[in-house]
Amino acid sequence: MSLAMVSFLILVFVACASATPYVTFTPMPAQVEQGEVFDMSFRVLDCPDSIASFQLYMSFDPEIVELVEATEGTLYLQSGHMTWPIMGEEEVGFWHFFNTVFGVGTYISPPGELLHLTFEALQDGHTQAYIDTIRMTDVRRNALPVGGFEHGEIFVGPVGVEEPGESRLWLGAPSPNPSVGETVVPFSLPLGGGPWRAGVYDLTGRLVRTLDISGAPGEGELRWNGRTSGGREVPSAVYFVRIMGTAGEARTKLVRIR
Repeated sequence: MSLAMVSFLILVFVACASATPYVTFTPMPAQVEQGEVFDMSFRVLDCPDSIASFQLYMSFDPEIVELVEATEGTLYLQSGHMTWPIMGEEEVGFWHFFNTVFGVGTYISPPGELLHLTFEALQDGHTQAYIDTIRMTDVRRNALPVGGFEHGEIFVGPVGVEEPGESRLWLGAPSPNPSVGETVVPFSLPLGGGPWRAGVYDLTGRLVRTLDISGAPGEGELRWNGRTSGGREVPSAVYFVRIMGTAGEARTKLVRIR
């Protein structure tokens, strides 16, 4: 097979992969204290497809968190169409969610929120908002393959345990997240363990942008404007911010929306 043919097939594969929707929870992760009531948003990132319906089967540890309320996401609430939401607990900690718009040719357009969830943190620990099944249909009510997804991560515990300090490597939560503009990520580096380097990576592990980490060791902020090292704006997706050195590595997720 010629090099030109291989390049063509790669381009076709990338184009097809980018055309399918990607879903994720925000904030990612959710870091809360025991007794706190908090919200999570189930969102679809930008893609060229029009969506009519989605169906989600999701589970979580009912000893760690309790689902207090589930409501339609803003994509459906603000669509201007009649909708049909179905939400119910199949068994303790295992839920089914479904929503669609009525009428021939009706649809919602990514990116945006599909579902809004309100939880109460019951006790310290960690649980996933685990996506057991996710299905979608397009404007013609045909099955729409989902290109990828991220389980939600929920950590319940004293906020103080995540405070930065010069004695250890620490990478905080990106803000804002999701982001359409500049994202700021706080960090702290220990004495020694360098040289340190930082960057943004896509889901395949490819370096998208090297970030300035001047001023180490100590505390600081990483800033990213959503562009590659060549100045090109990145597509809507989930990315990783990573700090690496001989003393270890830290990373955090962020969602980019265009």
